[in-house]
Amino acid sequence: MRSTDPAALWDTLRLGLSKLLPEASFREWIAPCEPVKMEDGTLWIQVPSAAAKLWIEQQLPEEFNDALAQGGLGDLRLEFQINGSPVPAAKPPPKKMLHSTPGAAESSISFPHLFNRYTLDRFVVGPGSQLAFAAAKAVVDSYGKAATPLSMNPLFIYGGAGLGKTHLMVGIGKGLLERNPGLRVVYIKVDNFFNELTVAIRAKNTEPMRKKYQQNDVLLLDDVQTLGKMERTQEEIFHILEHLLQHGRQIVITSDKPPQRLEGCHERLITRFKWGLTADIQPPDFETRIAILRKKLEDADFHGVPPIPEEVLTFIAHKAKGSVRDLEGFLTRVIFQASLIGVPPTLEVAHAAFLGQSGEEPTAAIPPDRIYRMTAETFNVSFVDLMKKRSRQQVILVPRQVAMYLAREIASQPFADIGRAFAMHHSTVMNAIDSVRERMKRDPEFHRMVQALLNSIH
Repeated sequence: MRSTDPAALWDTLRLGLSKLLPEASFREWIAPCEPVKMEDGTLWIQVPSAAAKLWIEQQLPEEFNDALAQGGLGDLRLEFQINGSPVPAAKPPPKKMLHSTPGAAESSISFPHLFNRYTLDRFVVGPGSQLAFAAAKAVVDSYGKAATPLSMNPLFIYGGAGLGKTHLMVGIGKGLLERNPGLRVVYIKVDNFFNELTVAIRAKNTEPMRKKYQQNDVLLLDDVQTLGKMERTQEEIFHILEHLLQHGRQIVITSDKPPQRLEGCHERLITRFKWGLTADIQPPDFETRIAILRKKLEDADFHGVPPIPEEVLTFIAHKAKGSVRDLEGFLTRVIFQASLIGVPPTLEVAHAAFLGQSGEEPTAAIPPDRIYRMTAETFNVSFVDLMKKRSRQQVILVPRQVAMYLAREIASQPFADIGRAFAMHHSTVMNAIDSVRERMKRDPEFHRMVQALLNSIH
């Protein structure tokens, strides 16, 4: 029987978080927290400040979910109380988001309640995520309708960490449940499935676990890139997928790489992954990053925050290119830092937040010459030809336009300065940059190439 002692539960959760988070993040956000009480299936945790509460709820939901699952506390709800605030009266637990049909075994699995922000309407779509989002929306819109020539079962979404794969996956599940509350929808991460399976194997009784997953209408399987080292887990997941596919049940899968690059996975499992539609998510471009920041500021948690100047949003968007999570986290840190010292969120505060987070001077600009040389190398043209050769041939024109775009995007170079470097009028530079942006919107391959180059230079 599971302990109801708040201190024991929090110790289990802390131990899991200490393994999942960088030491500095654990020390800053988790170490100061203390358990308050356990009531009606909810563990109340005291946090030292409103900033800590907001950071945990906005930036660490997946880590908390993993720690709960790995500690055997998957059905435990968490509430965070700011130090010195009274604990609200207990509320009845929310209805589960997973329903059973008559005669079916009741499952305790539902969406982690810290994933409440993961809905499709809150996903900001950019050139690098158009296909994945369109596929996610189509899964919701077409569920239960007559089969179409384009199969999206399973829908396999892949991309780097923090780009929104789990957001889309959970958004699909929530969208389906909004339309049909009677659906049986289950979300599970592969690592947590492995932990659950290990317990079942020790008990020498894995059949009930397999049937529990096979009875669902929709399976959301997160982070399958870890499957390569789990032989028995692969076998169980294969049987579950096979059963669900044979019965027309919807499957959504996420990974950090495409099916054909999943090392150690059995070929028959990879074949099942590739049966439907595979869609990737790429890092967002500058315009999308700005849109994400503005969408983030619409959250109820940020109501009452002083207006964020455009120059601050631009600075954040230029510095946080790696992932949506990095981007949102940097914005949150700027707002925290401003509130803690009692000043508006100015560019100076953003510089200080960047220095505190990365250890780098925010004004340490990347030399434009480095940008131009790396662009020439990527396109396999000489640096001299890139900068000086007067040609309308695509082999020179496209790399030159990309170099101009990157100089503006990475180094924030004025149009006139870029023009002088290429011996061109600033209006020609503006047209070249607009041309690159337009092509990135309509050509996914070109977008991926430019984005990869941008990330490699930065």
